[in-house]
Amino acid sequence: MNKTIPIAIIIVGVLIAGVIVYTNYEKRSAEEETIEEGEIISLEEAGERVISFIDENILQGQTPISLIETLEENGLYIVRFKVEEEEVEWRITKDGNLIFPQVIDLREIEAEPEQGSSLENFAKCLSEKGMKFYGASWCSWCAKQKELFAEAAQYLPYVECVEKGSDELIAECQEAGISGFPTWKIPNGELVSGFKTLEELSELSGCSIE
Repeated sequence: MNKTIPIAIIIVGVLIAGVIVYTNYEKRSAEEETIEEGEIISLEEAGERVISFIDENILQGQTPISLIETLEENGLYIVRFKVEEEEVEWRITKDGNLIFPQVIDLREIEAEPEQGSSLENFAKCLSEKGMKFYGASWCSWCAKQKELFAEAAQYLPYVECVEKGSDELIAECQEAGISGFPTWKIPNGELVSGFKTLEELSELSGCSIE
């Protein structure tokens, strides 16, 4: 159980420095044209730097971590690695100065949540279908997930996995195999991690948002 929370931190990244949001790759690419060749680190060095950072600052040598591969995409390096049996993906800028757990395109997030009884009915339907929404009070993306439902969030099948003042998961979340937040359990029992739009939740649950 002592290893569950560090792995959750690696996957979600909330307790490190928050999630760094990259939404303007075109601008990033333009900036790279002015960077001298010597200032860009290699794929190999990028992978080593991310693994070293996580091992020294998060895992502190207590949990095995191994590099899978390092790729270049959208002006960034993507570093894929394994912690125990969990495969995780982090990013690092090509100059090696910024490391962060995930890229989030804000255009994919609902700017204006739907209002009225439709959201309330939708939230209740999620519960009736057997969906579960696992989260933690300190999880910023869990809070954003609730914000999509506005006042109807009270009807969500939400489970608080970390009690106040504790750093361990409650029994229900341990038994469910939760390792990061937010995580949704869908009707077929599968766990799906990450923030979901209303449309995605509708597809996963079979509930209508209209």
